[in-house]
Amino acid sequence: MMGVPLAEAPIMAYQRIALDEDKIARLYKEGRGQGRGADYLPWLTIYDVASKGRSHRVLGGKTGRIHHLLSDIEWRLFLYLDWCDDVTDIREQFPLNRTNTRRIAESLGIRHPTDNATKTSLVMTTDFLVDVLRDGKTRQEACYVKPASELEKRRVLEKLEIERRFWSEQDIPLRIFTEQEFSPVLTKNLQWLQTLSFDKQSEPWVGFHQQQADAVVASIPRLNHLDLRRFCICLDKELSLELGSTLALMRHMLKTKVVSVDMTVPLNDHRPMAEFSTHARLVGQEVA
Repeated sequence: MMGVPLAEAPIMAYQRIALDEDKIARLYKEGRGQGRGADYLPWLTIYDVASKGRSHRVLGGKTGRIHHLLSDIEWRLFLYLDWCDDVTDIREQFPLNRTNTRRIAESLGIRHPTDNATKTSLVMTTDFLVDVLRDGKTRQEACYVKPASELEKRRVLEKLEIERRFWSEQDIPLRIFTEQEFSPVLTKNLQWLQTLSFDKQSEPWVGFHQQQADAVVASIPRLNHLDLRRFCICLDKELSLELGSTLALMRHMLKTKVVSVDMTVPLNDHRPMAEFSTHARLVGQEVA
């Protein structure tokens, strides 16, 4: 259940698969850029973009679907968004209305993005459109992700201005993220929590995983003199679990915040269990 090893984000260089009006119409017909939550389909997937850098397919805890992330920086921001309590939905590679972006580009005297091969006007996308719950109301925020060095390029800034004005017209803020915004420790901790959901069908009986999770939570105060490694080994033995099962449960409960710990401090085998806290109201929360 270990995730992909963390790596420094390279400067991404993309070359989109050639698009013409027929292909764009087909993407719309497929439902690209439509839906919410588990039903959302990104306008571009990792299969639609030939990348010289890294891309990621990640199961979202909030949406329950696979997210298509086209760079390490997008992946890092996604880990954070998926972790935040006030974020309720994450839509990546969100398409912008071409009529509006063309109008904005013309008003600015800026060339609208076009496909190099077909000379077709492209559908511009925003890296993330996020639903955020604040003061009991759901608001939307758009997120633009780029390496800091790219923001020094004139053409990048021109396209960013089109995007910014598009969202300004919708009264939606556009937030800019570079690799400089991310704490390496927090990113590594969030990456460590990535794990597969428990499969109910693999349970010896209904509620098995939940029973084990409740037992682990109840044992944290009792065994808080141990470090994380020794705690997990001890519980595996006490509960007659396969080696590594308690560690998987701990990761899941940290991710779902049934258990909490200071995420600005590195998570490792020697983290004292005294630093972990439980939330009684969440004990019994569905594990799968």
